[in-house]
Amino acid sequence: MPPGAAVSVIVVSRRRPKWLARCLKAIRQLDYPNFEVVVVADQASLDAVDCSELKSVGFERANISAARNAGIREASGEICAFIDDDAVPEPLWLHHIVHAFRTTSADAVVGYVRGRNGISFQSRTSSIDAEAETHSEADQSARPFVPKLEHGRALKLVGTNMSFHRQTLITLNGFDEEFAYYLDDTDISLRLSESGHRAAAAPLAEVHHGFAASERRTTLRAPISLFDLARSSAIFFRRHETPNVTDLHARILKRERLRLLRHMVLGTCEPRDVGMVLKTFEDGWHQGQAAELSEIPPNLQCQSDFSPLKQSPQGHQVLTSRLLWRSKTLQRAATLTKNGPRVSVFSFSLTPVRHHVRYTDTGVWVQTGGQFGRTARNQKRLLWCRFASRLKDERLRIAKIRGI
Repeated sequence: MPPGAAVSVIVVSRRRPKWLARCLKAIRQLDYPNFEVVVVADQASLDAVDCSELKSVGFERANISAARNAGIREASGEICAFIDDDAVPEPLWLHHIVHAFRTTSADAVVGYVRGRNGISFQSRTSSIDAEAETHSEADQSARPFVPKLEHGRALKLVGTNMSFHRQTLITLNGFDEEFAYYLDDTDISLRLSESGHRAAAAPLAEVHHGFAASERRTTLRAPISLFDLARSSAIFFRRHETPNVTDLHARILKRERLRLLRHMVLGTCEPRDVGMVLKTFEDGWHQGQAAELSEIPPNLQCQSDFSPLKQSPQGHQVLTSRLLWRSKTLQRAATLTKNGPRVSVFSFSLTPVRHHVRYTDTGVWVQTGGQFGRTARNQKRLLWCRFASRLKDERLRIAKIRGI
């Protein structure tokens, strides 16, 4: 595979235009020479965001698998890379994905996902089994690798950062549209493995995932409804002929009850909500057990020519500031990104405050925290250093994912 292989970036969104606009801004800043963007979203969201130079598909159904299949039909690239609307990719995301395909000869690649603070990881290397249980696997290196897994496990392809050869998706009949939400990526991970295809991990292919609110969860990730989670779980066990389903039902229900109780303790949900939300779980489970499952594969025939996005201006500029000058520095950075290079801002106070990384609506990467504060959780709480040495360390930490 050539270094500049054609990639189709597929973004599925539903009623979250502000998040979608932020995601598309970051995608437009990707440092990669040959990619197109396919946006699959409700018409109101498409009307609210800038879709110029992009392929757009109006899609009103609340079904992420069907929406992804609609994106595949519009995708003309050799590789299909998926990202959620509440996530943003690091500038070298596609570079590391294509490098992983080329060096491992894999049919699918999963990257790493950082959480809301921009530092901690939501997911790295993990595997999945027919009971839909996730298992942490060893991270071997920063280079792409195909992990050795126990029998019956498959590398978990995380929906917000997974990529496939387009032909592989066609061979697998795309995403199973019975999974309207949840376990859609788990299902295709298992089917990929069971069909003899290879999947690789690309540690440097990073995205940041924010967990936007939806009809299923609040902004603080407290569940509002477990209906789709339970329905998909019941269907997953049927699809994969998983034994001991009664025990699995009890295990999942216990896990979700404990999750709700933790939210109740934190004050992010009310005690009266627990029983109502758990009832939605039982309703979804019963529907998933009774549903008549479709065996008709979707038509994934490509419907359009490759439409590459214009290359973003080259280079990456770094700005620094103390807390007092942060606002002015961010204004300058926003101005630079309008027609110029990508910009990262490092703004440190003279404190031991823990660091955070975020991507702004104006298209700027910002890292804040104390000059003496820790970045990773395993670091000391107080790091004595000069501003220049701290800046050097933080630049080196992200250089290979951001192109600094």
